[in-house]
Amino acid sequence: MIRVGLLGCAHVHAAVYVAAFRGAELGAEPVAIYDGDAARSAAFAQANGLGIAHDPEELCRMVDAVIVVAEHVHYPELVAAAAAAGRPVLLEKPLGVTTADCRLLLSSPAWLSVSFPVRYAPSVVRAKHVLDGGELGALVAMSGANRGPYPGGFFGTKSLAGGGALIDHVVHVADTLRYLTGCEYSTVYAEAGHFREVGDVEDCAQLVATTTDGAWASIDSSWSRPPGMPGALDFEMTMWFERGRLHIDGFARRAMLVGPDGAIAFDDYGRGMNEEMLADWIEAISTGGPPPIPAIEGGKATALALAASRSVETGEVTSVRGILE
Repeated sequence: MIRVGLLGCAHVHAAVYVAAFRGAELGAEPVAIYDGDAARSAAFAQANGLGIAHDPEELCRMVDAVIVVAEHVHYPELVAAAAAAGRPVLLEKPLGVTTADCRLLLSSPAWLSVSFPVRYAPSVVRAKHVLDGGELGALVAMSGANRGPYPGGFFGTKSLAGGGALIDHVVHVADTLRYLTGCEYSTVYAEAGHFREVGDVEDCAQLVATTTDGAWASIDSSWSRPPGMPGALDFEMTMWFERGRLHIDGFARRAMLVGPDGAIAFDDYGRGMNEEMLADWIEAISTGGPPPIPAIEGGKATALALAASRSVETGEVTSVRGILE
C-alpha cells in the first residue's frame, strides 16, 4: 500500500482526492498532511483522519508520494521539497502562476504528473479513440466551456491564485483539446470581467485562440453559476473537423434525482475521472513508469491561460508560443 501525503489543503480538490482514495481500491492511502496554516491543517487532518507534519520535509519522510494541493503560488517550493526527498508528485493545475514559476517547475528534477482528470472522463476517452483513427480529418474549430460557481477560499486572491476564472478553468479545456487533437496554440485574445464579489480576480472570461495549424478555439471559463446550483460544474466541447463534428460532455455520466420536496441533486455513477486519474498515477509509481501527464503538458495548457491573462491586461492579441520560451 502506497502512503500518500498532501502538501497543502487550501485547494478545493484536497478533500476530493482524500474521498477518492477512501472510496476506491487504488492501492494507496492518504496518511498525512502539511499545510502552512496550522489551524487549517489541524482541522483538515481531524476531519479526514490524517496525521500532521510540521514542514514539507517531515511530510515527505512520512509518505511514499505526495499530492500538491496548496495555494497556487506555493507550487514551486513544495515541488522542490518533494524532489529533494525523491518523492513522486501529483501537482494540481495550473503549472505555476507566472512564466518564471512555469519554467522553474518545468526544469524540476521531480517525478511530476499534472492533475488533468478530464482526460479520464468516459466521453473524452471515447473521443480520443475516435480521433486517433483519423476519420474526421484535421481540426477546423472548437467551442468549449468549463463553467462553475466561485470556488471560494484563496481563489479570490490574485497574490495566492495568480488569477481567477482564467487560471482556474482555461487549463482544463486547453489541455483536453491538445490531448485529443495534438494541436499547439499560437495566439490568443481574451476579455474578462467582475460580476460578483470574488476578491481581486476575474470571475468571467472568454477567449479565442488560434493554433499553429490555423484552427481556432473559443473557451468560456467563467464562474458564472450561482452557489448551490445542482450540476453547476460543467465541461463541454464541440469540435468541427474536415469531415465531421464531435461533441463532448465531460459530466454526462450522472443521474438527476428529484427529492420529495422538489430539490434536485446530481449523483455520479461508476468510477469517476478523479479515481481513474489517481489509479493511473499510482500504477505508474508502482511500476516505475513515467508520469502519466508530464510537466510539459501542464506547461503548455498553462501557457494559454497566462497569455490570455496578458491579453486581458493589454487588450491585444498575444502570442502563446513565447510564454515558456
